[in-house]
Amino acid sequence: VVRENMNGQIGTFETGFIVPDLKKSPFKLSTVLLSNQRGPAGKSKRNPLAKDGTELLPNLAHVFSTDQRLTLYYEVYEPAKHKPEHAEKNTAVRVLTSVQFFRGRVKAYETPQVEAHELNAPDRKAATFELEVPLSTLRPGWYTCQVNVIDDVAGSFSFPRMPILVREAK
Repeated sequence: VVRENMNGQIGTFETGFIVPDLKKSPFKLSTVLLSNQRGPAGKSKRNPLAKDGTELLPNLAHVFSTDQRLTLYYEVYEPAKHKPEHAEKNTAVRVLTSVQFFRGRVKAYETPQVEAHELNAPDRKAATFELEVPLSTLRPGWYTCQVNVIDDVAGSFSFPRMPILVREAK
């Protein structure tokens, strides 16, 4: 439930979510956070959304405008590791990811593929991703945003989808 402070209007937003059984699932992916703004970082040093004195502010309604940049943040936990050629001790991961936007069944936009070869959040045993998309590349309207994540070493994958609305900039 949300209440607007000036005139007291009240509204609600409801969405379903699935809590996976992580003991059975070989692929561990965090929730995909969508954001279009940053705010001052809080005092917590363990906030994965904070970087360089600012933190990503989640956009729960998934409504954006064409003059904004959409930031997607997510983490892959404990991706499979392999030994690179000619290495005795070091192991590496290989996680591939990209984001696609569909309007109906037609692909409207796709980001270039990004690869992670190491755990950049070793305290959480995670490879983290923060991708930005200029929404000026999309026409106003409803889209299905699909995040493609592949753990190439383990041969596992996930393709979470969420609806977003892109409005004309004012």
